[in-house]
Amino acid sequence: MSKSCCVKPIAKIIKVGTFDAGIIGLEAVLKNVCTSGVKEEEQIKTELLRLVKEYGNYIASGTESEYENALFCVYQKYIKRIQVEQNI
Repeated sequence: MSKSCCVKPIAKIIKVGTFDAGIIGLEAVLKNVCTSGVKEEEQIKTELLRLVKEYGNYIASGTESEYENALFCVYQKYIKRIQVEQNI
């Protein structure tokens, strides 16, 4: 079996409204927003959505609000996990 020359990103599945969506680069997006210093909820949502799109994920214009809310939920869980790992 030959090895691939490039590592393919793994999509993480999140619940967006009533459907499941695969998001490529989610861990990197969460880490980038976490270390960006953005603290206000709406700014965090905007930044999460911007970065998810930047990673090549397609987000239909009519579902952006649902994606923002779903990504923010995942982000909050990520922050809690980081705090536990760092014993904060």
